[in-house]
Amino acid sequence: MPRPQIDPALRLHPARRIAAIVAANRVRLFRGAAAVLAFVVLAGRPAAAATFVMQNEPHLAHARALVRAALKASGMQADFVDAPLGNERRNLHQISTGQTHVDLMPATPARLQLVREGRLRMIPVPLDLGLLGYRINLLLASQHDKLAHVRTAADLANFTIGQGVGWMDVDIYRAAGIATKEIKRWSGGEFAEQMEAGFLDLFPLGMEETLTYFLPHFRKRYPQLAVDTHVLVRYPWFRFVWVAPGPETDALYAALQRGFDRIVADGSFMQVWRRHRTPPSDGLLAGRRIIDITNPFYGYDLVPARYQHLLLLRRPR
Repeated sequence: MPRPQIDPALRLHPARRIAAIVAANRVRLFRGAAAVLAFVVLAGRPAAAATFVMQNEPHLAHARALVRAALKASGMQADFVDAPLGNERRNLHQISTGQTHVDLMPATPARLQLVREGRLRMIPVPLDLGLLGYRINLLLASQHDKLAHVRTAADLANFTIGQGVGWMDVDIYRAAGIATKEIKRWSGGEFAEQMEAGFLDLFPLGMEETLTYFLPHFRKRYPQLAVDTHVLVRYPWFRFVWVAPGPETDALYAALQRGFDRIVADGSFMQVWRRHRTPPSDGLLAGRRIIDITNPFYGYDLVPARYQHLLLLRRPR
């Protein structure tokens, strides 16, 4: 039979025995207090921020800043990593399958259909204040007066325009009878080469984003590019926030909805926007003829009433 284990402290002189027991109890008490303190600290520490994948391109700095402002207003912490670059078709596949969690693209029939089917979520706040629907034409500086006599969409039909592959604008222009070519490589201004070869006349983009970002960016490699000073084409065309479906983005979607309503209502939406973008001056519109063409897929009422006041330039009546 094994001999019972005797606490070493009990073998000591009585005085030392008491001191040893007190010391041992102090150690136990310290360890217990440390454990309790660690629990309290961990319990009081905010939960680690969730990480999501969000579209990131240089001309979207304002949109990303608005997303962050909306999350801050709703009290949600989140970190973001960059989604892979791609055209609209790839972006739509990425977000509808949950590989990207947030993107910042214009509304298209395909996206709206996925929203109706519950396969994509939309926050219809106009991140570009409706300015995306005001299209300014890029052309060769040597041909700066090419559109001097253009008055109608029918006049524009005498020219060939370029657009990116998969852009819904392609269908809008074609529905208006304007010949449109889809260009695979355009993001560095490469379409200037097709203009010089005579295959392309114009490359329209959003007015504000062109003047703020695209024109100076393109002219680094293609200084022969300029903006037309005669015509603006206008149609309903809005950049919204899109959120992937699925439980992992439920809290994110709800927080963005709450947050955007708050920053729009308190005016901080416009404060953030103006830190990254510049509203068009009166001089920019003066002298330019506005040609309205129809967007066959949706109208200005796609923007909800609570956000309509964000549309910077008055829509046609």
